[in-house]
Amino acid sequence: MTADDLRQTLRRQAVVRLPAAEWEAIAGVFEEVEHHHTVVAGSLVVIRMDGGLAAVEQPRPEERVVRRFDDEDAMRAFVRERLEQYERMWDGCGCKVDYYE
Repeated sequence: MTADDLRQTLRRQAVVRLPAAEWEAIAGVFEEVEHHHTVVAGSLVVIRMDGGLAAVEQPRPEERVVRRFDDEDAMRAFVRERLEQYERMWDGCGCKVDYYE
């Protein structure tokens, strides 16, 4: 997948799965806005693309999930909720993250 392919796919759907190697090949095209180490699931990275924002997560070492947001408020709410969820996981809650919803 190219950076343009990802942009176009994210215009049609809110969440895109891709192999980690494909993400690594195109990651440098996008501006990194925030980077959060989750401890339990790699990093949660917020990127800027075409004036919009997206989050990149690591559900498995070989996979990345890119999620677009309609605005900055939606991104901030998502990041806050996700980091709280990771904190609960770190504390042993037994909860799971649905990366694909």
